[in-house]
Amino acid sequence: MSEDNKAYVYPELTGRRRIYSDVDKITRDNIFEVLEKAMVVHMKNANEMTLLMRYEKGVQPLVREKIIRKEVNIKVSDNIANQITEFKLGYVWGQPITYVQRGNKDLKNSTNTENETQDDGISMLNELNDSEYAFSKDQELGRYVEINGIGYQFVDIKKNYNGLAPFDLVTLNPLFTFCIYRNSALQEKLAGVTFRRTENGDVYYTVFTPDTRYEIKNMQTIENGSVKKNEWSFMRRNGEKNPFKKIPIVEFNRSTDRTGCFERQISDMNALNVEVSDFANSVAQTTQEVYFGVGFELPPGEDGKVQAPVGGQWILARNTGNGGTPTLKAISSTFDYQGVQENIVSKRNTILQKAYVPIQTDPGGGSTGSAMNMSSGWSAAENSACKEEQILRRGKAEIVELEMIAIKSTNDIPFDSPLRSLEFSDIKPKFIRNKTYDLSTKVNSMVAMINSGVNGRVAMEQVDLFPDVAQAWADSKKTIEEYQKSLIHKSEPQTGEKKVMPDLSDQTENSPILDGMKTGDNDVHES
Repeated sequence: MSEDNKAYVYPELTGRRRIYSDVDKITRDNIFEVLEKAMVVHMKNANEMTLLMRYEKGVQPLVREKIIRKEVNIKVSDNIANQITEFKLGYVWGQPITYVQRGNKDLKNSTNTENETQDDGISMLNELNDSEYAFSKDQELGRYVEINGIGYQFVDIKKNYNGLAPFDLVTLNPLFTFCIYRNSALQEKLAGVTFRRTENGDVYYTVFTPDTRYEIKNMQTIENGSVKKNEWSFMRRNGEKNPFKKIPIVEFNRSTDRTGCFERQISDMNALNVEVSDFANSVAQTTQEVYFGVGFELPPGEDGKVQAPVGGQWILARNTGNGGTPTLKAISSTFDYQGVQENIVSKRNTILQKAYVPIQTDPGGGSTGSAMNMSSGWSAAENSACKEEQILRRGKAEIVELEMIAIKSTNDIPFDSPLRSLEFSDIKPKFIRNKTYDLSTKVNSMVAMINSGVNGRVAMEQVDLFPDVAQAWADSKKTIEEYQKSLIHKSEPQTGEKKVMPDLSDQTENSPILDGMKTGDNDVHES
């Protein structure tokens, strides 16, 4: 049997392993021992991540052997892994991740003036991230996180200030990056490591600890630099003081078990690929049918070999003279094409459902918008995205903390800038999932909250309508607050607020329900 026809055995994938060390602190004395042990675990993760990234690109070997008619061996990759990944990237990561103010009242008991300063500072922080193309780098990070279950970003103090962001934001390849944690209940981060391989085969490891940066060559020697230097940049240096006093490499986890978005469905997708491939093989084998003949002889060809039937041509043969009617027909098996196609569609939908991806087909019927969201999977997709957001927020919180350290450590930002008044506790990462199909409900909800006296910024955050909530609030704050004050000063009593536009709630009275038709205040019940 050729290698192409052999069944491929996939390794067992259960998420990326977290790397731990028993040391209390990484120093020059133990760094080689810790790094060697960490690389053993990381290479296992790297091999699995390579398989997952190739799988998402469509490199999906079949798990079955082709035993009969090996010359007809069509291999089809349905590649639902890519469909799941692209949906997650669009739904969870499609809108830029921005920062908003955590609240009007915080640990410092902010006054209104301080709140306005913080709002301005957060708007500036979002602009700085925009100038660093954070929206594009977050998409790159999202692809790594969704496929592999983990991803990494790096923050550095910009050596050459360009008048915009005083920091560099870089997305690192998880195949060449990892973090080491202390083997304790607190699981403190001991180091962040990234490495590269040069053309001549040398491997350079850059190890960041909370106080020092090390450059190690081939796991043997510490290269370059001096412990007396205080300079800092993402270049070949060693032993220099870390001005962040924090590890500038941040690890992002997609889920608590660090699995990819389609990792649990790989066995189902492999079975689907086999079924789709066999379906294509059946069509091909029917087209290239094997013929069976009895009661006649075909004359030899020019090469002396017995001729084979050729489609579309007459067959002239001599009767064997043994009696009976000469017969020539194709050998074919009955194949339920319709049943197999329905099974393929059902299996695809099941895989998408398990991965919390909405089914992109019309469910039919006269269901309301809310019912369609539930039946097609959008509600489940939203719940899954909310869970993932809570885990990713930790990584983004670490990123903004490093950015604030870089901002306050540079002399290029004016000392009276609102950016310098910001504290880490003032800022909250905000994930936006801009569902424009539900725009009317969002607008009505926001207007109702503002009319009820809810802070306008809180209302904007709640409805997930604006990509940059801080900027939208800064632009609308004066108008919204003046409008709310006018409502308070009105002498006439406030009545129920009217809707700005129809929304999903209006469909209830126009939709069929269990006890008959209901239209407005008139109920018609079946007797």
